[in-house]
Amino acid sequence: MRTRKLYIPIAEATTGMVLAESVKDSYRLTYLPSGLTLSEENLHQLMANHAEFICILAPDERSDAAVADDTAAATQRVRDIFKGADLTQPMTAALFQQVLAYRSA
Repeated sequence: MRTRKLYIPIAEATTGMVLAESVKDSYRLTYLPSGLTLSEENLHQLMANHAEFICILAPDERSDAAVADDTAAATQRVRDIFKGADLTQPMTAALFQQVLAYRSA
């Protein structure tokens, strides 16, 4: 089964969800690793640490055509945002690539 990353607010998190990205504390230290299946205790940890959002793996029931369409639309949106930017500048190009990767996931 195909999955996709989704960022959700902690209020929507439930036991059994799988983390797609590790959760880090304010010191950038990992306290919940990616791939972890959330338990009730993990949810309490997240709330106690004032986490706001997490990234989970969710089933992706879109067709291949729908995935391609969504990716093309996201790519176009990012290109529109950066249309006036000088992508020959390394920092701007790096930002563009990061935003494109994030939006296309």
